[in-house]
Amino acid sequence: MAKVQSGLFCGDANHDGILDPSYAGPDQTSPSRPLRFWVDDSQDSGDFGGTGVPEQGSQGNGVLPINGQYVIHGRRDLVNLFPVYLNIGSLFQSNALSSGISVTDTNWQFVLSQADGALRFAYTDLTPTNYMNFLRDTNESGNLANASLTTITNVVNGGVPLSPSFIAGIATNNQGIILVQAAAPTTQPLILTIYHGTNQIAQTSLYLSISEVEQMFRYKNLLVGAATNQAGLLPDRLTDASVPNEPDTVEKNVVFVHGYNVSPTSARGWFADIYKRLYWSGCHAKFYGVNWYGNDSQGALIPGVTANYQTNVVHAFQTAPLLANFIATLTNGPTVVLAHSLGNMVALSALSDYGAPMSQYFMLDAAVPMEAIDPNTPINTNMVFSTLTYGWLAYSNRLWASEWFNLWPTNDARSTLSWNGRLDNFGSTAVYDFYSSGEEVLRTQVGPPPGNLFSLFGAQLVQWIEGQSGTYVWAWQEKDKGRMSGNTILSSDHGGWGFFGISSIYTTYTVAMANAIPPSQLQTNAFFDMSVDTALFTTSSSGSTYAQANRNRILSDAIPAVTLPIGANPVADPGIVALNFDMKANENGWPLGRLEQSEGANWHHSDIRVVAYPFTYKVFNEIVNDGGLK
Repeated sequence: MAKVQSGLFCGDANHDGILDPSYAGPDQTSPSRPLRFWVDDSQDSGDFGGTGVPEQGSQGNGVLPINGQYVIHGRRDLVNLFPVYLNIGSLFQSNALSSGISVTDTNWQFVLSQADGALRFAYTDLTPTNYMNFLRDTNESGNLANASLTTITNVVNGGVPLSPSFIAGIATNNQGIILVQAAAPTTQPLILTIYHGTNQIAQTSLYLSISEVEQMFRYKNLLVGAATNQAGLLPDRLTDASVPNEPDTVEKNVVFVHGYNVSPTSARGWFADIYKRLYWSGCHAKFYGVNWYGNDSQGALIPGVTANYQTNVVHAFQTAPLLANFIATLTNGPTVVLAHSLGNMVALSALSDYGAPMSQYFMLDAAVPMEAIDPNTPINTNMVFSTLTYGWLAYSNRLWASEWFNLWPTNDARSTLSWNGRLDNFGSTAVYDFYSSGEEVLRTQVGPPPGNLFSLFGAQLVQWIEGQSGTYVWAWQEKDKGRMSGNTILSSDHGGWGFFGISSIYTTYTVAMANAIPPSQLQTNAFFDMSVDTALFTTSSSGSTYAQANRNRILSDAIPAVTLPIGANPVADPGIVALNFDMKANENGWPLGRLEQSEGANWHHSDIRVVAYPFTYKVFNEIVNDGGLK
């Protein structure tokens, strides 16, 4: 029996988007250097379905058949398959020394086998030069989205002879790409055996190391105290021994921080999804998923919904020094940070307040007011609470809670009670704004927000019916500060846009009278509601002490932002960020199921994870290229 040159059977072992079948090339495998990949055991379906959470047992795509047939579960599942190239086209070509195999000669058989039956495969019409179209071309990915999968049996059971039509495609059209899925962990190689009749002519192996995806990347838990009692919390995975199937990496780290309303179990889905997408965009940095307490109050009213946004803003600031300390321990090379939604409050505070050593930082859908990083951002009137009968726009903005900090000297901590410039100390870190002009959660809202819980839930019900659930909620929580009954749902009942404080002396004031109130009087009798933080309103130094001790909580629930959020808008000052990148403008087509909804092609708040990679890969390629992560 001849041994087929190993270059005739290869996968993209270094996941760089280029298949190199050359002998001893970067995509060649051996028992000591296998192709490393993950089990397809998450719930991914269609173009935007599933949680991404690994280890789903019988509900995982690699385990659950449909009507007795294993299939690829939509475009979103395609990241869970890897391409394998059967580079045997030369066997069908004649040369001066020998005649090639006739493609019509049925005596020749090309058989795949694998010892423990952990693998399945789908045929494709892809070639070694366009094989990445299974993840980058919406037509090709659509054709493969529900393709049948064939289990690769062991050689004792005969293996799986490749179809004559597939072999013909190799011989005549330079094809030869199959997509392989792992239904279970395995280290048994995928074997190609060539027979002529009953004679075994040659054999070659593709060496593999398949594990749960969480054995391929690292994890850091930054939850503390009572938050550690949540279900689904995992121990840290920081050492090489804790990630035994980690692919080859360069001396660089990439840290991903999830956003708001993410439980420890949901975080596993976020980390796995982001890791897989960076992998397919060629990332070779060590990947760390960072879990923090951004779901305080989740499920208190509605299952899966975190009602109290403000308390999680406080948790974000509390987590920031822990994140900064953790990043400082990553000394093997530069660290690139990615953060999503409210996770950017954690990352920005870690950078701005604690000097976290980041070489580059990517803000993804940042739920942070623009003024926090650009103090010169002008007030946006759409962020000011105003109705026909009750309008703050009629009053001088020096009466607003957002501007009260201006009444105090810089040596008084009350001068820090503002979002203006709160997180603008980037040092030498290059910062990127990956925003979406199609945002729904961070979308600009014109007019008054829902004024009570009944109207809030009613508005959300209408949006849910129209496929726009979550629209405007960031603007609502800022504009409802001081106006929302209940205090623990979305916004607060004090500070903010609530009128008057301890004293009722302003109840008879006209607008002109209010605008003429001297600063010294506003220091102790603010025009906005001051019923909770009464300790602030004194000329005594105790007010400064109170402000310093409670700064982040006061910012979260009593001081409204008066600028639009970063995650839905470009940063105007070109000197602040290295790049403004509109993710909506870089969609690679969009799912038909979303196009048919009222939102059309809008890139929503969590679409960086939700929508299948073939539609979003350009964004991940940009991150990997800008971050130098290859």
